[in-house]
Amino acid sequence: MNTYNTNVLILGKTGSGKSALVNYLYGQNIAVAKVGRPVTERGLHRHPPFMWHDIQVSVFDSWGLESSFIDDWKEDLYAALRSCDQSQDIGDWFHTVIYCCDARKGQPDSCEQKKVLDELRNKGVRLIFALTRWGLCRDHEKEAALKNLRRLYPDAPAVPVEAVSQKLRNGTVTGVRGREELFQEMCLNLRDNLLSHLCAKTREELELSLKIAKKHTMEVFETEAGTLGVFRVYSEEMHRYIKDKASAFYYQELSRVYGRLHEQLDSINAMSVGVIKSYTGIDLAHEKTDIARLTREKLARLSGWSGAASEYVKTCFMSLVTAGYFQVKKKEKYRELLEKSVNNVNFEILDDLDNYINRLWQNEKLVREALVKKLTAEKEITAPEENRETPEEIREKESRVIPEESPS
Repeated sequence: MNTYNTNVLILGKTGSGKSALVNYLYGQNIAVAKVGRPVTERGLHRHPPFMWHDIQVSVFDSWGLESSFIDDWKEDLYAALRSCDQSQDIGDWFHTVIYCCDARKGQPDSCEQKKVLDELRNKGVRLIFALTRWGLCRDHEKEAALKNLRRLYPDAPAVPVEAVSQKLRNGTVTGVRGREELFQEMCLNLRDNLLSHLCAKTREELELSLKIAKKHTMEVFETEAGTLGVFRVYSEEMHRYIKDKASAFYYQELSRVYGRLHEQLDSINAMSVGVIKSYTGIDLAHEKTDIARLTREKLARLSGWSGAASEYVKTCFMSLVTAGYFQVKKKEKYRELLEKSVNNVNFEILDDLDNYINRLWQNEKLVREALVKKLTAEKEITAPEENRETPEEIREKESRVIPEESPS
C-alpha cells in the first residue's frame, strides 16, 4: 500500500490561532501556540513530517501577517509557492491551504482581502477559511462572521473552529469543535488545489511544447529548401515531407504532455482515496475505479481526436494540405504560408486543451457530489473502530494543547 505525503499550508494574521489549530487538528504539539512568530523570523516554516494514520503530513505555516510587513510576507509566501510549482511531482505541491480568521473580528480587513486573499485566489489557490475562537463569540458575532465570508468568498468553505477548551468569566466552558468538518473540507480542497495546479501547469507546458514543435518544423523547411531546386521545393512531395516531419514533432510533444496529464490525474485520484481514509476513516479503495471513471469517462476524446494521439495530430495537420502552396514560387512567401498554417495548428491544439480542461472541471462537479455524499453519509457507522478516538484519548490530547495567549 502506498504512503502518500500531503502538504498543509496554514496562513493568517498574527494571533489568528494558526498554531492552536494545527495542534488541535492532529492532537499533538506540532507547533508552539503563541501570539504569532516574531516578525524577524521570516519565511515559510515546515514542521517535521509525521504519520497520521496511513498518510504522512507535512505542515507549513508562515510568519504572522502584519499590515506593516504585508509586502515582505507576500514575497516570502510567493517564493515558496513558485518553488513548489517548479516540481513535476504532485507530492511537492501544496495540497491544502487553510486561512485562519478570528471569528470575533467578523471578516478579514480590506488590506487582507485586497492584497492577500484576492491575489491568492487569482493565482488559482483554493482556500479553506477556518473561523477560529468560535467559542468566544456571541451568537450575533457568529452569524455575522459566516454571513460576511459567504458574501465575500461564496465558493470557499468557512468552517467554525474552536481549537482550545476555555473557561469563560461567566463560568461557561467552551468545547472544542470543527475538526471533523475541517478534515472533510481538506479532503475536497486537496482535489481542488491539485487539479487547479495541474491544469495551469499543463497549459503552460503545452504552450512551450508547441513552440518547440513549430521551431523544429520551420527548421526542416529551411534545411530542405536550401538544398533542393525550386521545382522540388514547391512540389507536392516536398510539402508532404514537411507535413510528415511536423506531425512527428507534434506527436512527440503532445504524447508527452497528455501522457503526464493522465498519469497525474490517476495519482490525484489515488491520493484522494488515501487522504479520505486517513482523515475520515471512510475507505473508498474499492470505489477508486469509480472515482477515476467519473474523472475520465468523458475526457478520452479531444475535438477531432479519434482516440489515438497520432490520428489527432494528422487531423490537425490537414490544414497544411492546400493547393495554394504549390502555386507559390518564392521561398519567402512559402515560408509565410507555412508559418501561418502552423500557427493555426497551435491555436487549435491550445483551444482543444481549454475545452478539455472545461470538461474536466464539469466532471469534477460530479466527483465532488459523489465524495460529499460518501463523506456525509453514516459517518459513525462507516469509520473504522481503530480510527476513532475514545473520550479519554480526546481529553488527554486536549490537555496537551497549549492555549494561545491573547494579544496584549
